[in-house]
Amino acid sequence: MELEERYQQIQKNLEKIADFSVDNLAISRRLFHLENDRIVPRYFEVWTILAGLPLPHLLTQNFQAIVRQIAETIPANTRFYQVLPENYHWELFIIKRPEEIVDHTCLLKTPEILREVLSECPPLTFSYRGFLITADGTIIVKGYADFDEVRTQLRAKLPWASLHQSSLGHVSLGRILDPVGREYFAELKNLAIASQDKLYGELEVHTVKYVRESQWYMETKEVIAVVPFCSSVQE
Repeated sequence: MELEERYQQIQKNLEKIADFSVDNLAISRRLFHLENDRIVPRYFEVWTILAGLPLPHLLTQNFQAIVRQIAETIPANTRFYQVLPENYHWELFIIKRPEEIVDHTCLLKTPEILREVLSECPPLTFSYRGFLITADGTIIVKGYADFDEVRTQLRAKLPWASLHQSSLGHVSLGRILDPVGREYFAELKNLAIASQDKLYGELEVHTVKYVRESQWYMETKEVIAVVPFCSSVQE
């Protein structure tokens, strides 16, 4: 399936519903502590390869404008987790998800293999245009680039990596955690539709970061290694 078709499928799934269901929102809610007024991401261990943390200033500003637009549209009492702008990122390849077991030796040798793979790959150029809202309340910006081949090579070279990988090039901006009602939901749909041809900017990916995340949405993390694409290697 082509990348645009993958994004269109998300939009079609949203068009089928009239509001966020409690069942779908449960997917998002399990990522957070919701006992108090403050929404706190849970502590999970994830090892992943990504670009960003942070993204360029212009992209970050434009993405923040989307978040403000969403926040101004939904009811004031709606719980809405907003990703910290300095934590915006595109996830290239996940090595370990919270529920998965990966030998620590494999986790530590991943940067070496990542370096081998990327030494043969040119940098990526992303174009970000339009945003989507998923059925579980996630706000994502659509990213377009030729990244499938890099993921295919990493899949072949890193057999211990997670079997569940994204097929998108998106950046996640936040999660709506409550139903909003039919009227507000219709407004959200219209916002997403109106955004489809809006260009938010480009991202030149010359390096990626290998990160150990210990709190969801990168609120607590450690950068293990920074690895360049082939033309980014310093002379």
